[in-house]
Amino acid sequence: MIGFLLRTIWRLIVLTLGIALAYLAFVSFPFLNRQLPVVLILFLFYIAFAYFILPALIRTLRLIIRPDHIPLYATTPDGIPSDPVNIAIVASSRKHFIATMQKAGWHVSDKVTLRNALRELYAIVVDKPYLNAPFSPLLLFNRTFDVGFQIPYGKNMSPRHRHHIRFWQLIDLETTDDDKHYNFWFKHFRRFMKRDETVWIGAAIDDVNTFGIRWYNLQITHNTHPLHYRERDFVIKTLQKCKAVKNVTEVKAGDPFQIHSQQLGNSFYSDGRLSIVELNKPTATLAKG
Repeated sequence: MIGFLLRTIWRLIVLTLGIALAYLAFVSFPFLNRQLPVVLILFLFYIAFAYFILPALIRTLRLIIRPDHIPLYATTPDGIPSDPVNIAIVASSRKHFIATMQKAGWHVSDKVTLRNALRELYAIVVDKPYLNAPFSPLLLFNRTFDVGFQIPYGKNMSPRHRHHIRFWQLIDLETTDDDKHYNFWFKHFRRFMKRDETVWIGAAIDDVNTFGIRWYNLQITHNTHPLHYRERDFVIKTLQKCKAVKNVTEVKAGDPFQIHSQQLGNSFYSDGRLSIVELNKPTATLAKG
């Protein structure tokens, strides 16, 4: 409910800003008097359609049709397939996990607030660094991600281009919705849970440029690289480079598949495999966090 309210408030802010900009343009440029009403109507229709009508229809549809996707991909809050799930990291504790990712060069993403969202937008527009830029919420296990990491790249290290990954902690195997899902997680991660280790399920993807259109609601978003397993391998290499990896194994999470990504004209290609990365034991201090 809180997430829905925040998204609604954000959409109202976008709508208000759009109306304000249109009004300023009308006042500042009288020669647009004849054209602006048409432009304004089209703009308002786009905002209403993309940010209110379509999301409401999609949420209603998802109440009727519940896709069987775990552990293949995470979804948007509106239930649309998004980043493929492709990696799991086993650590002694949350503190150990985050410290190891930071040692490997990853930056923890900030929480999504209006201030951080505007800061990220500014960094994208002027192409300036924001190493801890927030991520949009994605859902797995019926909840948003617990922690996100990113490595910006490019000339100015701005959020325009970045390696990034969201993680969900596997807290209770019995919270999955059906036997097939429960059996998958139980089979592959029971031994770690019994040793009181923390398991982090990740969806890694590469933002290759700043402008894409979500096909299902026409909202603006990043464009991403279609070969997500390339990003999974990149995450593993950064951990191996800092000698943090004890063991890497692969399990079959499903058959190879292709799904439409959030971006118009783009798809994800998956090899259907999940890499399990076991981290080396931490120091006594990190083990307790």
